[in-house]
This record gives sequence, structure tokens and C-alpha cells, in this order.
Amino acid sequence: MCGRYVFFDERNKTFKIWIDQAEKQFPEKIFREISLFEVFPGQIVLCAAIGSAKQNVQLSLMRWGYIGKKNKLIINARSETAEHSLFFKNSHRCVIPASGYYEWSDYPKIKYYFTAENQETIYFAGLCRNFDDQLHMVILTEAAKEPESLIHDRQPIIFNTKQAEDWCRGGDYQSLIQSSAAKRLMKKAE
Repeated sequence: MCGRYVFFDERNKTFKIWIDQAEKQFPEKIFREISLFEVFPGQIVLCAAIGSAKQNVQLSLMRWGYIGKKNKLIINARSETAEHSLFFKNSHRCVIPASGYYEWSDYPKIKYYFTAENQETIYFAGLCRNFDDQLHMVILTEAAKEPESLIHDRQPIIFNTKQAEDWCRGGDYQSLIQSSAAKRLMKKAE
């Protein structure tokens, strides 16, 4: 589940502002490494987490995926077990902003694009931690509901802006996980 997502599309005004901020905030060499459109595992992306002041949610650069056994990249985590998993111990909450994400059906192989109904911006619930002086993140998943359950058994936890802020500020884990945006829109990807 969620092996690729779209950060920015031209309709998302919020992300245009964030991209402009990031371009000013980070040196040019680092800014050019940020994946701003279709995002693949292992790439550097813009995420949001609570800043050191413990008050404001701020943009951070993170690499998508934790490094697992034999250097395998772990890109997703089951929300039902991640909170108590030793593998995710010492992780902190973050959110991964996106415009939508992709899934593929098995037979025939068709690429679908998912968004949340009535939301220009979605936020994946995530966990992050430091590996070799760089922040890495994973996306939390849950059992798929329709329409995604028609092609896959897992889907990302999606929050609106308020839920995303509550998640980053340490709101109740189970309540927030269960509040994941249920209504998703699915269409064949171009």
C-alpha cells in the first residue's frame, strides 16, 4: 500500500506556498533534491512535525523509508501494531502532505489515483526518526475500505488539517487513527 504518491499538483495552492518557503529556507543544492511532484520510496520529501519549541508545526525534510534488516527500505507501518513495535520505538509522529496517492490493481494491472473527498490537501499519518543524521519517515496504514478495498487490502491513514495538527501535537493515538478520512475518491490514473 502506498508505494507512490503525488505531493504537488497545480491546483494545490497550499503546496505552492510551501514550495516557495522551502526554496527560501534550504540551500539550492538541498532544495533540488526534494521530490516535489510524484514521490517514490527513498526520496527526500517535505513533511511536517512539531518544532523544537513544541508549539508550531513546521516543515522538515525527510527521506521516505526506514532502513530495516539487510538494508531493506520499510516505507509503511501497520497502524494497529506500530505504536507498540520495537522496530518503531523512538519514533516521533509526523504528517506527510500530499495531493493524492497511487495504487495498482493486480489483474489487469491498472494504476488508480486516490484523493479524499472535499480535501485539496491530505496528510498521511506518519512516524519519523533519525538514521545517520537524517530524518526518515514511514506512512501508517489501516485496513482498506471501499473503494480501495476493491483493489488492495491496506490504505494510508489520511487526516485533514485539524487532525494532522492534533496528530503531531500528540493527540490520542487510537482516536486519531480511527478518524482517518473514510470517503476516498478513486479514478484511473493518466
